[in-house]
Amino acid sequence: MDRSMRVFPTSTLASLGDKLAVYIKVFPRTVYNRMREREAVEMARVEGEREQARRDLEMVRELQQTGDTQSSLSEPVYEEQSTPQGIRIKIRDKAGRDTLLLVTATTKVQAVVENYCKLAQLPPNTRVRLEFDDEALDPNDTIGSTEIEDDDMLTAYCI
Repeated sequence: MDRSMRVFPTSTLASLGDKLAVYIKVFPRTVYNRMREREAVEMARVEGEREQARRDLEMVRELQQTGDTQSSLSEPVYEEQSTPQGIRIKIRDKAGRDTLLLVTATTKVQAVVENYCKLAQLPPNTRVRLEFDDEALDPNDTIGSTEIEDDDMLTAYCI
């Protein structure tokens, strides 16, 4: 075989290297289209996860910057992430948007609700119920008295 023979419009045998065989995968168009659709869905999922991680990181940075301005609350809600008492929780609303909060074990659930309302920019008179493992949290409980641990997710319901 002549090594200068064109195999593709831009390739010759010599440009493909010293391989004795070249394998070309050929699929029917329907199979190829399905493969492309799956790749597109996977790419969208990965991009969604990256976007969510980026938003979470922005929230953490914002919380760390604004943590000092929350002194009007009776209890500290934001703590530095490196402290052993700090608990990072994620609150998901009905639309699937996540809000990340850093709290301490002594923080009352009501303080978490108030800060969530501020961060989610809810109207002042909005009542919010937080649930953890499909059980409503008592606003007078502290985070430490519940079973909430670091990186747990709560669900917020506007009532």
